[in-house]
Amino acid sequence: MQLNPKSREEFFKKARKKVSIAISSRDNILIQCVGAVDELNKSSNLLFERLTEWYGMHFPEFKTSEPAKYVQGVLIMDMENPNLAELEKAFGPQAPTIMGRMKVSVGTKLSPEDLARIRLLAKEIQSLWSLRDEIEAYEAKVAQELCPNLSHIAGPELAAKLVAQAGGLQRMSTFPSSTIQVLGAEKALFKHLKSGSKPPKHGLIFQHAMIGKSPKKARGKLSRALAAKLTIASKADAISHNFIAGPLKEKFEAQAKRILEREERKK
Repeated sequence: MQLNPKSREEFFKKARKKVSIAISSRDNILIQCVGAVDELNKSSNLLFERLTEWYGMHFPEFKTSEPAKYVQGVLIMDMENPNLAELEKAFGPQAPTIMGRMKVSVGTKLSPEDLARIRLLAKEIQSLWSLRDEIEAYEAKVAQELCPNLSHIAGPELAAKLVAQAGGLQRMSTFPSSTIQVLGAEKALFKHLKSGSKPPKHGLIFQHAMIGKSPKKARGKLSRALAAKLTIASKADAISHNFIAGPLKEKFEAQAKRILEREERKK
């Protein structure tokens, strides 16, 4: 059946309007924020590894568990003319130890031009971290606007990740709690379905503080309890737009307390 020109144009007009609405939805803004933060983390981690290898040629004895401190050290340290006052500002009580290592370092002597390029990389890493922090703050703002119930129960960052993983808030609101429980653990779930291995007990919701820090045996039950509340919250955010997260969060916390107490008595 062939459409006449007028009907064809009307069809395309409606299709363009639907596509425009879908693209401009706040869900997509949130999904893009989550993706940007994830990619900025990956990029900065890769560049930080390169920085440690590169600067490690010059000062291999310099170690710190805090990436930000390491980058700051690269920017301020001068092996030829060490400045204890500068080191103390950045590293506090560790400064004398770092100064001592600088004096006996077996690292390669680099030219001012070599060091300038290394420090340029260090500054770029700082810029990526700053950009990531700005987008994370915006992501939290969008999450609280789009899904206030989910954000109140799970926290804005986790709520944003769940919505992004689900493919949008409307789609997430159609999921049963068992699906929300394992969102983000699709590989483990498919492996279970294919080979009969143990099914995953949780996906992204493991990042919730109460689950991640709880005893291993209690995590499955806590994940189910949290997923049940997030299921209700997602429906409220997507359909009724009523804020019901306060009582839901209280019920989850009370349920979690009972679960943890039971696990404690079993010991």
